[in-house]
Amino acid sequence: MTVREITEDDLDGWGRAYSKGNFVPYRTASLERRRGVFEPGRWLGAYEGGECVGTFRGLALDLSVPGGALLPVLGVSSLAVVPSHRRRGILSALMAHGLRAAVARGEAAAVLHSAEYPVYGRYGFAPATRHGGFTVDVTASGGLRPDLDTSGTLREAAPEEVRRLGPALFDEARRSRAGAVSRPGWSWRRRTGAALLPGEEWEAPTVLVHRDGAGEVRGLVAYTVDGKWSDRVPDATLTVTDLVATTAQARRALWAHLLSVDWVRRIEVPDAAPDDPLPLLLRDPRAVRPLPHPADCLWLRLLDLPAALTARTYPPGLRLALRVADPAGHVDGVWLLRTGADGSAEVTPDGGPADLALDAAALAALHLGGEQASRLVAAGLATELTPGAARRADTLFRTTAEPWCPDHF
Repeated sequence: MTVREITEDDLDGWGRAYSKGNFVPYRTASLERRRGVFEPGRWLGAYEGGECVGTFRGLALDLSVPGGALLPVLGVSSLAVVPSHRRRGILSALMAHGLRAAVARGEAAAVLHSAEYPVYGRYGFAPATRHGGFTVDVTASGGLRPDLDTSGTLREAAPEEVRRLGPALFDEARRSRAGAVSRPGWSWRRRTGAALLPGEEWEAPTVLVHRDGAGEVRGLVAYTVDGKWSDRVPDATLTVTDLVATTAQARRALWAHLLSVDWVRRIEVPDAAPDDPLPLLLRDPRAVRPLPHPADCLWLRLLDLPAALTARTYPPGLRLALRVADPAGHVDGVWLLRTGADGSAEVTPDGGPADLALDAAALAALHLGGEQASRLVAAGLATELTPGAARRADTLFRTTAEPWCPDHF
């Protein structure tokens, strides 16, 4: 069995192996879609006797970190091993090859979405963001509070306008919250129906763009409405598929519209930030109820510790020495993190005693602010080597907004 980068000529066999590994029918039409998103040098296959038996898809992404910087990362997707070859180390070989290549390219971390929780911790990944949706009882909500400013203009946008305006708006918005990954051009094409396969159906959402008093685009919302009636009474559900805003005013204006759509009795937001402020904007916050099964979302693996840790900001004037265990060797060692008066950080290898001991996965869980060191210590996933080290780490890594990744890849 060998692991190698695939070429465009390998995509058909690679796709068949991916379908077998995920127990889904193979569609020949999907070959054209794969060609449209193929990134040479990043897609890997495991081969035995010329047959592809394992798949790995790498994506060139960047990740928003606390403070608003964007960190270059490897997105890991389409991991699969055909059933006849499982439990033979193929996934481990693919992952090792992919992470080594990411380090060589200068990518400071890797991210993925985990189908099964126990799998990826052994490769140094840990959940770094959470997600969960909510539903709004429109009638019970009473609408937005009357004291809120919802000024600006809303206008429906055609798909080509969304593709033109959306990328810059999204990139500005995601700098205010850690955990969001970039949306490549193919992502916007799929969102706007420009990348359909033959015979594939697509329900075009309604998309509204918000502009402020100066005419600048500040928000965008996409939604569908099912149009349901019950006993000759409107009983429709509106489902929000995307909501992006760079100002609080734009967010309020978009929600004022959603709460006023005729026939709609419920609004569902399948994916939202854990600390979304909507309930506090309503006359009755109890009208918002969480959807079941909130869960981990984006998993993070640190590969270049100085690059990853210095990309984000911290409270000023703190010092913490971390002893990091990493069997793969990417971030293994003792590292001294010191923060300056401006919130920047310096991270250097250190030969002195450490304050906190943890493995690469535990540190990844802390990095975006979605986990607490004191909780990791309580769970036996980190060890205090000096008194108060966990509390100091809590202060260091804490963020004002919870990290959130609005996209899956």
